[in-house]
Amino acid sequence: MKSFFVLLSVLFAFSVSQSLAQGNLETKVREFFAAVDAGHFDAAEAYLSPDVKVYLPFSPEAMNRDAYKGLGMAMKAGFPDIKHQILECAETGSSIGFKAWFSGTNNGSLMGNPATNNKVSLPFVAFFKFDNAGKIVEINTQFDQTAFNNQLAAANPMANKQIAVSTLEALNSRNLDAVTANFAADATFHGWGPQPLRVDGYRKAMSELLNAFPDSKFTALDVTAEGSKVVVRHQFEGTHTGAAFQGVPATQRRVTIPATVIYEYKDGKATNLWLNADFLGLLVQLGAVPAPGASK
Repeated sequence: MKSFFVLLSVLFAFSVSQSLAQGNLETKVREFFAAVDAGHFDAAEAYLSPDVKVYLPFSPEAMNRDAYKGLGMAMKAGFPDIKHQILECAETGSSIGFKAWFSGTNNGSLMGNPATNNKVSLPFVAFFKFDNAGKIVEINTQFDQTAFNNQLAAANPMANKQIAVSTLEALNSRNLDAVTANFAADATFHGWGPQPLRVDGYRKAMSELLNAFPDSKFTALDVTAEGSKVVVRHQFEGTHTGAAFQGVPATQRRVTIPATVIYEYKDGKATNLWLNADFLGLLVQLGAVPAPGASK
């Protein structure tokens, strides 16, 4: 009977030690990601074996510890509010598998790419293997890379809205270099003439307008953004005291013209613009043409 109780005690102690060991792996995983999220990469590195191998969807070969640490630092720079949330764990011996959630806002440069200011949030699963010293010797992480890229590069309506407003502000500062910096090199401008214009044609048309109306001002009245497009309803005001406009010498007249521009953005640059402006009203106010319905 005494032998039975000794055996029972040994089995109980073994099961308790196994339970503690299993809980210890989860604790280490959580501490590791807490250090990563806080940007404490030396502390995070202490959990890794010098010979750790890291497998990720976008890496054709296993990454070593230095490369993995560099990736973590790059991700923290790109996503300052980065967070790894562990949802569920399962441990077996020296290994642990878990489901988790990654989230962060791309407010910083990521791998040399400018910030998109987009929020990225997606699940991932991972497998960690530990050695006898309690160091991580293998990391295998799987996630939907396409979903990550799509969220990262998705159109950001609020950021595009800010760019559209800054374009009007640059026009008011008469800084066409700053204006055209907001456009893609192959941007197409519709509505500024009978045929679509490219950046050079747009710049020429706007130079003519600004030179003809030295005190010109563009005032945004309504700005609406959705998806990749921004709609700006604005008003142009100015006095024709400068160069000739559309062949009409300076008239000293003040004009007020309503207009609407639709911008289409990709990667923070306007690729297409559509203008709807009252050009006839402009010429009427200048006295270049009679008002519609006016007696001859």
